[in-house]
Formats: sequence, structure tokens, C-alpha cells
Amino acid sequence: DRALSASQTDRIIVALNLVVLRSDMSVTVVSRERWQAFTSSLKTLLETFHAEKPDLQGIGREQLRLMLQLRLPKPVFGAALQRITGDGDVTVDGAFVRLSSHQARLSSDDETAWQTVEPLLAGAERFRPPRVRDIAATIKCSEGDVRRLLKLASRLGWTDEIANDHFFLRQTVCEMVAIAAEVADHGKAGLFSAADFRDRLSNGRKVSIQILDFFDRHGVTLRQGDLRRVNKHRLDLFGTFVHSSSGANGGESSPVGRSDFKSEWGSEPVPGGFDSHSPPPIHSNTADRLIGKF
Repeated sequence: DRALSASQTDRIIVALNLVVLRSDMSVTVVSRERWQAFTSSLKTLLETFHAEKPDLQGIGREQLRLMLQLRLPKPVFGAALQRITGDGDVTVDGAFVRLSSHQARLSSDDETAWQTVEPLLAGAERFRPPRVRDIAATIKCSEGDVRRLLKLASRLGWTDEIANDHFFLRQTVCEMVAIAAEVADHGKAGLFSAADFRDRLSNGRKVSIQILDFFDRHGVTLRQGDLRRVNKHRLDLFGTFVHSSSGANGGESSPVGRSDFKSEWGSEPVPGGFDSHSPPPIHSNTADRLIGKF
């Protein structure tokens, strides 16, 4: 509003010892006192939530944003989360936020059942895992019990329900995100078809379209007629995104490493959607505009 230059803005920030939150197109500054109150309130809310709901991975980002004062705009809140997680006390798992010390747990019976079910979703068939009814027949268990276990695993962030009664491991979903990004890299103007994605997965057309529809719902891919492009700001929504491309053939996607099944990334069951965007990447542009001071 005062038409300050970037250098003048920087001098004010230093002189007042302000906390700087950088989003894509702007810089927001917060006083030290208000920032400390904000972070303390956030951690207290998480501590209370974990005590009341120990089986859940964490609070949805948007839900948490609306519970807090200051109520920061979404892009600024994403930048605030990135700064807070840098201290190590708070972790962002996909669309959820939790205290780093919190770890959701299954009951002992469910944990035993999960160790039987999880291998059926992994390995060479991970891109076309069996459905609930097939898993139930394989392990000689009721469909209702298998469905309940997989939905609980989805709440904990270990699986995602791509289509009705069709669950994929979270690490497989992250691997497929990397594959979609690689396919897009080699498409004209960053666009790719369902057939391109199907061929890369060596999968059936029906299942490949269900996967892409799932990505569309969560904003990982953006559909344009019969083609799609990837949304780079959502590539980390299902966990740590790793993508490499090298050589004439473009190299290959690099999936995330297999973590202990008790510590997979956070998720919500589907159909539906995550309640917030992934935090946007932070840019250090000295010409960013100072838009707010709290």
C-alpha cells in the first residue's frame, strides 16, 4: 500500500524481528509474540485431538486452519506449516497434521489381520490389487471384516480406496503419482492420455481410469477432455514424492521406500476428498510483495 521497495521492506522486517511466511505470490509477516501464541495454540489443539482420538493419524489441514487464531489464508497457512514442521515437533502427513510424537495404532487383533492382508496388496500385483471380496475369499474371512479393516487402514494412511471396495497401498499410490508425472513429462505440452498411463502401469483400462479419476478428485491430475496434466503443487499429497527422469528414454519413476506399515502417510477415506491443498512450495523472491502484518 505504501509502494515500498523490496529493500525497504526487508529492512523493516529485520528491524521489527518479524516472522516471514512466503507463499507463491506474496510475503506475510507476523510479530514474534503472535507467532509464538499461534504455534503454541496449534500444538495444544493437536495434543487434545490425539488424546481424544488416538486411532486417527491427525487433524485435516483445513479443519486445523479454521480452528486456529490467527486464521491465516490457505496459502499462508501452508507456509506456516512448513515453518512449524521445520522445528521437528509437528509433522504433516499428506492432508493431515499431527504431533511428531503421535503414532496411531491398531488393536492387536486388527494388527495381526493387517499383516495377512497387506502382502496381498503389494508386490507385482500392486497396480491391480484384489478387491475386498477377493481378499475375503483368499483369507477365508467375511467381506465385512475385510472392508472394516481396510477402511481403518485408510483412515490411518496405509491404504487408499481408489474405487468402491478397491484399496491400494499408500506407497503404491505415491508410486503411481510419480509415474503419472513421468508420463506427463514425455507428453506433448505436459498432457497424457489414459492409454499412456495404462501402458506405463501394464494395467487394464478400467482400473487405470479409476486411478486417474481418483487423482482427478484430489487435484493431483487436471482433466482436459480426454487428456490430463499433473498439478505440481499436489504431487506430495500422498506422501514423499520422488521423481527422476534421465536419458533418452526418460529414466523411470522412483517410488518411495517401503516404510514400516505402522507409519504410513495420513489420508482420508474415499470417495470424497482431502480437505486442503498441500503446502505450496516456498519461493525466496526478494521482489515479493508485503501483504500483511499481524
